[in-house]
Amino acid sequence: MIPIYIQMRKSISEYLAACMPVDAIEIITDLIRDHHIDFIIRRNRRSKLGDFKPSVNGSSHKITINAGLNTHECLLVFLHELAHLMVYEAHGRKVAPHGLEWKHQYGRLIRQFVRMGLFHPSVCDLLVAYSYRVKASGIADLQLAKALRVFDRNLLETPWQFLEEVDDNKLFKMMNGRLFRKEEKIRTRYRCYCLDNKRSYLIHPAAKVKRP
Repeated sequence: MIPIYIQMRKSISEYLAACMPVDAIEIITDLIRDHHIDFIIRRNRRSKLGDFKPSVNGSSHKITINAGLNTHECLLVFLHELAHLMVYEAHGRKVAPHGLEWKHQYGRLIRQFVRMGLFHPSVCDLLVAYSYRVKASGIADLQLAKALRVFDRNLLETPWQFLEEVDDNKLFKMMNGRLFRKEEKIRTRYRCYCLDNKRSYLIHPAAKVKRP
């Protein structure tokens, strides 16, 4: 766990260089300072890519992001959490966490960063389209998730794939280790049978799964 504080000897920019696109470092540094954010890189969590915790009794806000993300994923998740912070500053706890206020703010941030050229050109059109239909959980748009995967540091050694890429009736493991068999597609999700507990689940095509 790597907390980033203004008071530390190393600058915020030096820490951000390890997880953010180079062109975005300066503006992210300013946002962290202006909004009084403790920015923390954490070990990968299965249930979320990042989170936001508001200030308590005058303390700094806190944004955490998983360490295993590539730079463009990290920037996108940071904007997701920053949108929570901005909505909280404007409305407190009076609105739903992923309600219209958050969706509008997150979408505006994505489009703003695209206009400033802070994402790679290859993903800009997908990001703008996604900005008008953002989702609460992860990066749920399969096309966008595939495009962002290109920026993984060790793409050829990546031990996972998207569920969409698994052949029907083949086995796969979820990140929590459970063994599944992929079955038919039902509207926007795949029915998958869990061999561990003998139950069926509907799983999003963009879910990251391991090869058995």
